[in-house]
Amino acid sequence: MANQYKGEIKGKLGGQERTFRLTFDSIVNVENRTGKSIMTITNDLALSKYAMKDLVIILHEALMGAGAKVVQSAVGDMIIQTGLINAGKLTGEVLATIFTGETKDEESPLVQGENEQKSTQSNNT
Repeated sequence: MANQYKGEIKGKLGGQERTFRLTFDSIVNVENRTGKSIMTITNDLALSKYAMKDLVIILHEALMGAGAKVVQSAVGDMIIQTGLINAGKLTGEVLATIFTGETKDEESPLVQGENEQKSTQSNNT
Protein backbone atom coordinates (compact mmCIF):
# COMPACT_ATOMS: atom_id res chain seq x y z
CA MET A 1 0.00 0.00 0.00
CA ALA A 2 1.33 3.43 -0.92
CA ASN A 3 1.97 5.76 2.00
CA GLN A 4 0.69 9.17 0.91
CA TYR A 5 2.33 10.75 3.95
CA LYS A 6 5.73 9.81 2.53
CA GLY A 7 4.95 10.97 -1.02
CA GLU A 8 4.36 7.46 -2.36
CA ILE A 9 1.96 6.71 -5.19
CA LYS A 10 0.73 3.51 -6.79
CA GLY A 11 0.87 2.94 -10.51
CA LYS A 12 0.66 0.08 -12.98
CA LEU A 13 3.91 -0.82 -14.69
CA GLY A 14 4.77 -4.08 -16.39
CA GLY A 15 1.34 -5.54 -15.71
CA GLN A 16 1.55 -5.06 -11.93
CA GLU A 17 0.60 -2.33 -9.53
CA ARG A 18 3.77 -0.94 -7.99
CA THR A 19 4.73 1.73 -5.46
CA PHE A 20 6.81 4.74 -6.51
CA ARG A 21 8.51 7.41 -4.41
CA LEU A 22 11.01 10.08 -5.37
CA THR A 23 13.29 10.91 -2.45
CA PHE A 24 15.75 13.79 -2.31
CA ASP A 25 18.58 11.39 -3.20
CA SER A 26 16.64 9.87 -6.09
CA ILE A 27 15.86 13.32 -7.53
CA VAL A 28 19.55 14.21 -7.42
CA ASN A 29 20.35 10.86 -9.04
CA VAL A 30 17.83 11.54 -11.83
CA GLU A 31 19.44 14.92 -12.51
CA ASN A 32 22.95 13.45 -12.47
CA ARG A 33 22.07 10.46 -14.63
CA THR A 34 20.16 12.47 -17.24
CA GLY A 35 22.34 15.58 -17.18
CA LYS A 36 19.17 17.69 -16.93
CA SER A 37 17.43 19.56 -14.13
CA ILE A 38 14.22 18.06 -12.75
CA MET A 39 12.37 21.13 -14.09
CA THR A 40 13.71 20.57 -17.62
CA ILE A 41 12.76 16.88 -17.46
CA THR A 42 9.25 17.76 -16.26
CA ASN A 43 8.78 20.40 -18.97
CA ASP A 44 10.05 18.03 -21.67
CA LEU A 45 7.69 15.33 -20.43
CA ALA A 46 4.73 17.74 -20.56
CA LEU A 47 5.63 18.61 -24.15
CA SER A 48 6.12 14.93 -25.09
CA LYS A 49 9.79 15.67 -25.83
CA TYR A 50 11.31 12.94 -23.70
CA ALA A 51 13.67 10.08 -24.34
CA MET A 52 13.07 6.49 -23.32
CA LYS A 53 16.15 6.65 -21.10
CA ASP A 54 14.56 9.51 -19.12
CA LEU A 55 11.49 7.39 -18.34
CA VAL A 56 13.67 4.43 -17.40
CA ILE A 57 15.85 6.51 -15.09
CA ILE A 58 12.95 8.29 -13.37
CA LEU A 59 10.85 5.17 -12.84
CA HIS A 60 13.88 3.14 -11.75
CA GLU A 61 14.82 5.75 -9.14
CA ALA A 62 11.19 6.05 -7.99
CA LEU A 63 10.84 2.29 -7.58
CA MET A 64 14.07 2.13 -5.58
CA GLY A 65 12.93 5.16 -3.54
CA ALA A 66 9.89 3.11 -2.52
CA GLY A 67 12.13 0.20 -1.52
CA ALA A 68 11.93 -2.05 -4.59
CA LYS A 69 14.92 -4.13 -5.60
CA VAL A 70 14.89 -3.84 -9.37
CA VAL A 71 17.56 -3.41 -12.04
CA GLN A 72 17.34 -0.67 -14.64
CA SER A 73 17.03 -3.02 -17.62
CA ALA A 74 13.98 -4.65 -16.02
CA VAL A 75 12.34 -1.21 -15.77
CA GLY A 76 12.96 -0.75 -19.51
CA ASP A 77 11.23 -4.06 -20.20
CA MET A 78 8.31 -3.01 -17.97
CA ILE A 79 7.96 0.25 -19.91
CA ILE A 80 7.83 -1.61 -23.23
CA GLN A 81 5.20 -3.97 -21.82
CA THR A 82 3.16 -1.04 -20.47
CA GLY A 83 3.52 1.12 -23.58
CA LEU A 84 5.44 4.35 -23.97
CA ILE A 85 2.41 6.62 -23.68
CA ASN A 86 1.13 4.95 -20.50
CA ALA A 87 4.63 4.90 -19.01
CA GLY A 88 5.01 8.60 -19.85
CA LYS A 89 1.76 9.38 -18.07
CA LEU A 90 2.85 7.37 -15.02
CA THR A 91 6.20 9.17 -15.01
CA GLY A 92 4.35 12.50 -15.01
CA GLU A 93 2.27 11.38 -12.04
CA VAL A 94 5.42 10.31 -10.18
CA LEU A 95 7.09 13.66 -10.89
CA ALA A 96 3.96 15.54 -9.78
CA THR A 97 4.44 14.22 -6.24
CA ILE A 98 7.60 16.29 -5.80
CA PHE A 99 5.83 19.47 -6.87
CA THR A 100 2.72 18.99 -4.75
CA GLY A 101 4.58 17.69 -1.70
CA GLU A 102 3.73 14.99 0.76
CA THR A 103 0.11 14.80 1.85
CA LYS A 104 -0.51 16.17 5.32
CA ASP A 105 -3.95 16.30 6.83
CA GLU A 106 -5.54 16.06 10.25
CA GLU A 107 -5.08 12.29 10.31
CA SER A 108 -1.43 12.42 9.29
CA PRO A 109 1.05 11.15 11.84
CA LEU A 110 3.44 13.84 10.60
CA VAL A 111 1.21 16.75 11.63
CA GLN A 112 1.19 16.23 15.39
CA GLY A 113 3.67 18.57 17.03
CA GLU A 114 5.00 19.76 13.69
CA ASN A 115 4.38 23.44 14.41
CA GLU A 116 5.02 23.35 18.13
CA GLN A 117 7.92 25.43 19.24
CA LYS A 118 9.72 24.57 22.41
CA SER A 119 10.68 27.45 24.61
CA THR A 120 14.40 27.87 25.12
CA GLN A 121 13.96 30.53 27.78
CA SER A 122 14.91 29.54 31.30
CA ASN A 123 12.14 29.43 33.90
CA ASN A 124 14.55 31.03 36.38
CA THR A 125 14.56 34.44 34.73
